Amino acid sequence: MLALVLGTYVCPAAAQPQPRRTVLVVHWSPEEFPINPPRDAAIREVLLAPSEVPIDYFAEYLESDRFEEPGASQALRDYIQQKYRGRQIDVVIAVTDVALQFVLQYRNDLFPSAPIVFAGFFAPAARIRTLDPGLTGVVMAKGYEETLALALRLHPSTTQVFVVARWPELRFDSLRTDLRAFESRVRITYLSQESLSDVLTAVRAAPRSSVILFIRYADDTLQADEAARLVADAATVPVYGVADSYIGSGVIGGAVLSPGTVGNRVGEIARLILHGTRPQDIPIEEAAVVPTFDWRQLRRWGIAESAVPAGSIIRLREFSAWERYRAAIIVTASVLLLQSALIASLVFERRRRRRAEIDSRRNLAAMAHLDRRAAMGELATSLAHELNQPLNAILQNAGVAQMLLTANTVPPALGEMADIINDIRKDDIRASEVIRRMRGLLQKHELESHPVNLNEVAQETVAIVRPDARSREVQLEMELAEGVRPIMGDRVHLQQVLLNLLMNAIDAVATMPTERRRVRVCTTQSDGDVRLAVADSGMGIRADRISEIFEPFYTTKSVGSGMGMGLAIARNIVEAHAGRIVAENNSAGGATVWFSVPIPPGQQS
Repeated sequence: MLALVLGTYVCPAAAQPQPRRTVLVVHWSPEEFPINPPRDAAIREVLLAPSEVPIDYFAEYLESDRFEEPGASQALRDYIQQKYRGRQIDVVIAVTDVALQFVLQYRNDLFPSAPIVFAGFFAPAARIRTLDPGLTGVVMAKGYEETLALALRLHPSTTQVFVVARWPELRFDSLRTDLRAFESRVRITYLSQESLSDVLTAVRAAPRSSVILFIRYADDTLQADEAARLVADAATVPVYGVADSYIGSGVIGGAVLSPGTVGNRVGEIARLILHGTRPQDIPIEEAAVVPTFDWRQLRRWGIAESAVPAGSIIRLREFSAWERYRAAIIVTASVLLLQSALIASLVFERRRRRRAEIDSRRNLAAMAHLDRRAAMGELATSLAHELNQPLNAILQNAGVAQMLLTANTVPPALGEMADIINDIRKDDIRASEVIRRMRGLLQKHELESHPVNLNEVAQETVAIVRPDARSREVQLEMELAEGVRPIMGDRVHLQQVLLNLLMNAIDAVATMPTERRRVRVCTTQSDGDVRLAVADSGMGIRADRISEIFEPFYTTKSVGSGMGMGLAIARNIVEAHAGRIVAENNSAGGATVWFSVPIPPGQQS
């Protein structure tokens, strides 16, 4: 029971939230100083990240670079003392050596129990570090030596170095000590004139074999970054700088510290202390500088990227169109290549189809020619009889004329001779028409497109088969619509279609009683096409075979009477004219086969 009571008592106590802690950051230079915002943001980001220890974060600025001492320090001391009265400060962060001196000077008055985390160029004395409540932090490399070594490496012919360095808290003896090792290689001249115009005059006069090392120049009216820009603009020789904020002002680059890196590490150390780690147990770290360059200045001074040290940071790179839009260019080029390949394949396919169409037309023309020759062979007897009649008439009329000219001593009457000559002429024209029709059908040529009147096609084709129909006692009738508009097609091939239909129709009624041996040809016109139909009064077409009569080698004739290619060729010809051909059984007996060809759009109205 006692354990249960203790448990119910202890658990709520353990769940109590941690008290809020206060962190005060003291910066040396003003809030708008270029390096302060990114460094302060990095510290704040680490400390205000979600944690079981809630933190109140405050930042103050000494600004002794703007205001005279000891007034600036005393004013900030009084301000902090008044502002934070009654609030315990748990950790103090001092950024830069000047800020650390202020914090140490007024530690007992302002925050006697607060550990100190610093970020500066010089480590404090060991005795200060061991005193309670403790001190630790990060020593920042100044980068003077590293930057000058970097400049001499990239410009090996350098004989003189001009060092621009002036601000109230400058430890000039320390600066000279840092750069003394280079005096055996180059002559070093320090430009620390009180007037910036004098500094710029010296910079403009720098000889070609020199470089400029810009450390810092500041006065009551001028910030260091602005001064760096003025020096870089005035210089005719390469300018290097030791601060991250100088990158972009015109200096080529330098071995610099990233404000974000220093800020993050200082924030992490402060967080460890807030979680219970003693400052004395956290060793002072050294923040290394990193070679950092302005890509534009590298190009300006002809320095290849391969010449800078490995691991260098290159900023402000102006990417080429390829570098900036590489993915888009690759995608676009791929799409264009795919489109080009598709277009090429379509062109190839079109040409292939065109060749196939040409070959198909040639094959169709060749098959149609053979079919016409076969048809003319079937009509040879009737056509010979058709030719024989006008030729016999011509012969008889010529004989009568000869008899009249030789039998009478008196010349024959001119009227009688004129009648004989007129008869001869008519019979000659009749024979010539028969021959012309035969030659037209027997002529071999590919499918051509010209205006064609289907009424004329019907009349000419009926004239060809009429002798055969007459010999077989088949009546040929024509019902041609008036005003039929011309279609675009090949007259000879369309005649062949109709010739096939007529010969099939004549064959279909040839065995029927005489009174049923009738074949009718008719034309009709609709809004969009012209139809030509051949109807017979024969036995019709078997219903289960009516869809097969246009297939190759299908025939209802006896063996040896045909190969069954006529209607297949007819269908191909009609389809080549963008038309269609249909077979139907008549309700009164017999069958009708018709085909239609579209009227050209311009001829439809």
